[in-house]
Amino acid sequence: MPGYDYKLLERPRRRVLCPLCGKPMREPVRVSTCGHRFCDTCLQEFLR
Repeated sequence: MPGYDYKLLERPRRRVLCPLCGKPMREPVRVSTCGHRFCDTCLQEFLR
């Protein structure tokens, strides 16, 4: 996404919920500017 840097992460060992969809994270990514973690798909949809 333009203006945002994010990095794909390994799947967490414990169940971590995405703050955007509320479901267990799928293909987790971390936003470099703030450190928050989201599902890759959720973050891309949110930023559109």
